Amino acid sequence: MVTAQPTPVRVGIQHVLIATDFSSYSKDALHFGLQLAKNYQAKAYLVFVVPTEQFLIAGPEAYAAAKDAGRRDLQELKAELLHTHSLVEGQDYHLYLLEGDVAECILDFACQKRIDLIVLGTHGRGGLGKALLGSVAENVFRNSPVPVLTLGPHVCRAPKNSTTRNILVAADFTLASERAALYAVSLAREHKAKLTLLHVASQKELDGVPDRDAVVQEMKKKLADLVGPDNELEISLLVEVGRVAPTILQTADTIKADLIVMSVRQTQGVLNRLMWPNAYEIVREAACPVLTVRDKVLQH
Repeated sequence: MVTAQPTPVRVGIQHVLIATDFSSYSKDALHFGLQLAKNYQAKAYLVFVVPTEQFLIAGPEAYAAAKDAGRRDLQELKAELLHTHSLVEGQDYHLYLLEGDVAECILDFACQKRIDLIVLGTHGRGGLGKALLGSVAENVFRNSPVPVLTLGPHVCRAPKNSTTRNILVAADFTLASERAALYAVSLAREHKAKLTLLHVASQKELDGVPDRDAVVQEMKKKLADLVGPDNELEISLLVEVGRVAPTILQTADTIKADLIVMSVRQTQGVLNRLMWPNAYEIVREAACPVLTVRDKVLQH
């Protein structure tokens, strides 16, 4: 792992939970999360969850075999981290094997350990497979009271050494969006990063408007109000018209963002993707990590 200088803590990252399932997708998130924890001098908790329901359906023998396989994988991971990165379990990170519903276990553990940030990877697909399911990752980032950093299957612009340089904030002027913007401002200050705030308006919002330019300027003013006056940061304000998810992804590619920050709604079940599909699509397709923020915070 590349050595990086510690970053002063301003956003309160002291405990990082990194969810793994030993797939290639979660492996990238694992190393990214460990480097991030090192940068912030934070405690890192590596968590693997044996999905109880899946294996109990197959029978107690299958469940016992899954637990044994999980223990072996954790031991192999511990040996790899020591050999490859000189990271010592109990000193540089802590390993946990949990049992139950994957998303629920991750969220419960985050509350118990007063986690400040959850890091996970996802392949962005449904179905039964070894990698964290898209629905599991979505349940985590939609229901987590703390920010969640997700690395999807197309990530190729992850910040080097977890040091962010170019942040895109997708803002919709909700309370959660305000929290996301403030969190992004703190990150931008810490890393001396460029900050781009984007609001995606629908064509319907602007149809029939007498003074379209005035409406766009008002939207830009709302974007500016989210961060307030800040002479230290390089800030750009953008208002684009189109479909939310494709426009955010295209803008991220255009400005070569190495982090997207956005708010999410707390919903559950299959209606997530039918009613509010944007967050899931962005996480699944983004070429950089996506940091999601809800409107409620975890009270320590």
